[in-house]
Amino acid sequence: MTDPEMTPAVVEDLRHPRDVEGLIRALSPSQPKEVRRIAAVSLGDLVDKRAVEPLIGILGEKEGEVRLAAVLSLAKIGDPRAISTLVLLLTDPDGDVRTATVIALGMIGDRSAVSALLPILSDPHTPVRDAVAWALGAMKDERAVRPLIEVLSDPAWHVRMDAEWALLEIGQAAVEPLIAALHDEGIRWKAAGVLVKLGSVAVEPLKKALQKTADPNTRQGGEWALRKIQELKSKMKERDSFADRNNPKN
Repeated sequence: MTDPEMTPAVVEDLRHPRDVEGLIRALSPSQPKEVRRIAAVSLGDLVDKRAVEPLIGILGEKEGEVRLAAVLSLAKIGDPRAISTLVLLLTDPDGDVRTATVIALGMIGDRSAVSALLPILSDPHTPVRDAVAWALGAMKDERAVRPLIEVLSDPAWHVRMDAEWALLEIGQAAVEPLIAALHDEGIRWKAAGVLVKLGSVAVEPLKKALQKTADPNTRQGGEWALRKIQELKSKMKERDSFADRNNPKN
């Protein structure tokens, strides 16, 4: 026996008493698309783990709006049980679904998804690439360093910015690959800029690299980065000294 057909208004009313079971029933394929979509959204807003398996169950929905709502709700709940099914949606034909899937995987934060995310850094849909760079930075996995360095040449500035942020989040493990990237004309100055922002952790590796290499690109980018790090360090000391001198408590 199928459940009686619901209306969007009825589903909205199920949120307020936190009727999770009622909302799960509203996910039934016998219900109208908008009812299923609202139910999926509502389950995410309630952040109840009872909804995880039912939401996973509708990730194969033919309606993109319903799939999207389920993905975003799983992101809010953040349960790793969803990972293996979410990974399958990284090739979904709907770019918005792919983007939401990447965000969900980033919010869940389980590094088992890294290997599936790396190839998606070249997705033709710009928001997907943007989301992947962010997710990899959130996971702070060293496997992402070299692919993220390549993304520093992405045509979209906000993708490049997220790749830079991700490399900074990963931190010291990114230093040596960034120094190696100084040889590449296409990303030399972007890699040098990230090294400057990494600051003191990059100083000794840069010095060692400059002692060993005769490559003009590496030397030019490395010497510039080292000089900028030292200049910033000097300015920080001057600022701190000025602040100490003008602190009435001193």
